[in-house]
Amino acid sequence: MESKIEERHPDKRYLYVCEGITDEDKLKKLGCLFVIPTEGVFIRREILDFLDKCKDVRDIVLVLDPDGPGRKIASLVEGRIGPCLHINVPKKKAIKKGKVGVAEMDIQVLKDYLRAFVSHDLFTDERLSLEEEDFLDLGLVGQGSKAKRMKLVEQYSIPYTSGKRVEDCLLMLSVGKSEIKEILTDD
Repeated sequence: MESKIEERHPDKRYLYVCEGITDEDKLKKLGCLFVIPTEGVFIRREILDFLDKCKDVRDIVLVLDPDGPGRKIASLVEGRIGPCLHINVPKKKAIKKGKVGVAEMDIQVLKDYLRAFVSHDLFTDERLSLEEEDFLDLGLVGQGSKAKRMKLVEQYSIPYTSGKRVEDCLLMLSVGKSEIKEILTDD
């Protein structure tokens, strides 16, 4: 449960990196607001590019499976963006029906390992950079919105194109409405 480095962004919530969508759902249920799944050991370049931008805004916590692929993902991520914080769960606490991983962990055990990080997130007075209506006001959802989102995807190396994922990624980067408006009006 010890982290390898000290916080660099104590006034911001953490960004959690996990392996898959099941892990992401579990982390969100435990109160982790900002979560990026790597989609396995073959991490897309766009995800690494995005994490590289995020490291300048918030501390990154690796919540990966305690197995070979999990160690490989940690190595790839840290090889690209530098040292991260880690949740180091013993393998024996992450096994269920012969499978190893965060998804197989008892939720209470995972909660115990995440306690300090989630507690930090809950008590950090970070004002989110966007509100729900901002995304609507900027025309980033609904008819004709995909072209606008694609501008932001390119600008910020966002690895997703769906409205909700783009919004989440902009929040992770602490990008505000005025900055988005400026990018969308530049041609």
